[in-house]
Amino acid sequence: MTPGSNRTYSYSRRHRVVEIISITAVFSMLFWFLVRSAEVAIHCGPWGWLALFSLGLLGYLGADMVSGVVHWAGDTIGDISVPFLGKNFIGPFREHHVDPKAITRHDFIETNGNNCIVVAAPLGLALWGTPSTLDWQFVASSLVCTMSLFTVATNQFHKWAHADRTPAWVKRLQRAGLILSPSHHDIHHAMPHDKHYCITAGWMNPVLDKLRLFRGCEALIHRLNPSLLHIDERLAFVAAEQERARSRA
Repeated sequence: MTPGSNRTYSYSRRHRVVEIISITAVFSMLFWFLVRSAEVAIHCGPWGWLALFSLGLLGYLGADMVSGVVHWAGDTIGDISVPFLGKNFIGPFREHHVDPKAITRHDFIETNGNNCIVVAAPLGLALWGTPSTLDWQFVASSLVCTMSLFTVATNQFHKWAHADRTPAWVKRLQRAGLILSPSHHDIHHAMPHDKHYCITAGWMNPVLDKLRLFRGCEALIHRLNPSLLHIDERLAFVAAEQERARSRA
């Protein structure tokens, strides 16, 4: 933030404008999707509602897995010098480990803007091709739309997992395991910060950790282009944390 500025964010005005436009467009498209989906479900009866529920569940799992892959990539690949992605995406992931509470100080636009930017194009394409009958095209486009819906919600769930105070209904969802809970997410923030990357609900974390998916990806990238990996930053942060712990002992 520049001295004397009334801005509540520390990135460029241009990116802020893109975030606002993306949020407006994405929320409008999601509303349109919900209306069209309800029309199809009403027309098809119980099978239509069952299909929508199943697609919603698959979309939730898909969004959770995608959040883990993106989170791992933001923590591990590249640096802030990467054009566009560096300052707007990679930087916030790295800084989050230094100041985990920073996300709780972000307003609605900063919290949700980047995710809306990411899903705007696939969501628009899915809606453009969504038929009005329950067929394979409707299933495919609805899956993209439900994944987009929960991807948009991911950063808000993540913010609540770090917040000191949240509404009672949010706490109930967290305790039920329906959205990311503080206790579940604490596993990722424990040293060495190399597991439990999924931050929508965290349901996919035990599966991906058991499969050692991210360790395998790191090994593959190390063989193909080791300069892309920035595990040294993660290790340096862990070393600094250990040194602070020793100094307090």
